[in-house]
Amino acid sequence: MKTKTLPTIFLSHGAPTTPVEDIPARRFWAELGKAYSAVDAVLCISTHWETTQPTVSGTALPETIHDFYGFPRVLYGLEYPAPGAPGLAGEVAQMLRAAGLECAVDDSRGLDHGAWVPLLSMFPQADVPVVQLSIQHHLDPAGHLALGRAIAGLRHENVLVVGSGGAVHPLGYAPLGPDAPTDGWAQQFAEWLTDAVVKGDADNLVEYRVQAPYPERAHPRPDHYMPLLTALGAAGEGATGRTLHQSWYWGDLSMAAYEFG
Repeated sequence: MKTKTLPTIFLSHGAPTTPVEDIPARRFWAELGKAYSAVDAVLCISTHWETTQPTVSGTALPETIHDFYGFPRVLYGLEYPAPGAPGLAGEVAQMLRAAGLECAVDDSRGLDHGAWVPLLSMFPQADVPVVQLSIQHHLDPAGHLALGRAIAGLRHENVLVVGSGGAVHPLGYAPLGPDAPTDGWAQQFAEWLTDAVVKGDADNLVEYRVQAPYPERAHPRPDHYMPLLTALGAAGEGATGRTLHQSWYWGDLSMAAYEFG
């Protein structure tokens, strides 16, 4: 029987508090999980795991990493005991090496909040195996697009590729808070991003620093943008996208989600 080709997904995961707040993005994640309830595994490219070279998590029982500080105590008690998938991790490593990319396997890496925050709502039973793939310290847009293209074959194996970052993530630039307004520059960047995603304009998305309005405000440090490029790349050459969700959190923090392919 022919396996259905899955799209790839980019999610803006917001703050670590989203699992305990009744916000539109959290409700969206729950519905999204229902749509993908039959997947065999998730490969998550999280902005919160940076390495020198691409690295996949190969542990069978990944721990829940609470990689944040200064948040309500309840968050540090949350656990997401999803199993890992060492076999899938090895396959991803082979795909990257076959594409000429170095790749390591980390047999002790757990799930950081870029992974478990949205997955907790998508698959609350924690019964879908999860493997993580790191982003790289150099934060090179073209390199992260190539990273995704090297693993595009996973779409044919019932593995859901999820990039987890932030469509607009002005940490260090804009003051964020529950009552903060959404600024015009953030909306302009988000509109540009959505237009480029829908068109599948990989060239402009890679060159966002010169093509997008206010890139230095939307992404003072571009780590939260890289998983979007990897998700786009993993959808294959010529992939276009569509918007799954749009909302704002704490003012200028976009919670946008996109599907590619």
